[in-house]
Amino acid sequence: MGEEIMADGKPQPAETAKDERYKKKLEAAVDVHQKALDDLVSVNSLFTAAVFVGLAVASAGQQNVEGNKLCEAGVHVARRLVKNEVISFACYLLSSLVAKALKTHLFTYLKGPQENLDRWPKKALRGTLFTLSALTSIIGGVFLLYSMVDMIQLRLGKIACKSTETMHAVGALIAVNGLALVIYVPFVLHAIFNSTKIFNDLAK
Repeated sequence: MGEEIMADGKPQPAETAKDERYKKKLEAAVDVHQKALDDLVSVNSLFTAAVFVGLAVASAGQQNVEGNKLCEAGVHVARRLVKNEVISFACYLLSSLVAKALKTHLFTYLKGPQENLDRWPKKALRGTLFTLSALTSIIGGVFLLYSMVDMIQLRLGKIACKSTETMHAVGALIAVNGLALVIYVPFVLHAIFNSTKIFNDLAK
């Protein structure tokens, strides 16, 4: 009996061991979640660099490398390029800030009350923030792809002229990025789904 009930009122050894297991599982769950968010922010940072590359070549007065006046993209393409680059940057910024906010929220799980982490309000919060962060990152990628097409038109000529270099560059860009999105989106959706139930089994 002395091992089950302590005179000083401290937790029983079995309860202490259970609490330790719970804490380790919680720390592991938070760590996995935060690493996923860090990876998302890293991807956003990489794409943000591409945004500034696009802005650097967005000059309406810049001739295409072929020197064909009839195939120059014109001012409206340069303006559209800048618009899409700015929207893309805004999406990446929002995605990164939301990811950082969720990462900070997860850190409070280790310091605050550790109850009801598997209840739907907290699941909904984690799922909503993760979805918003991932979705804005994907939208930013779409606008970045669109702006890269305009950048190709500014440097190689309009798509309507159907020059070999322009068509090959645009085709390769769309094919590679399309494949990347086909791979990226399902895995992100799977991660979002798991984020809503990652803390379900902590008490087991």
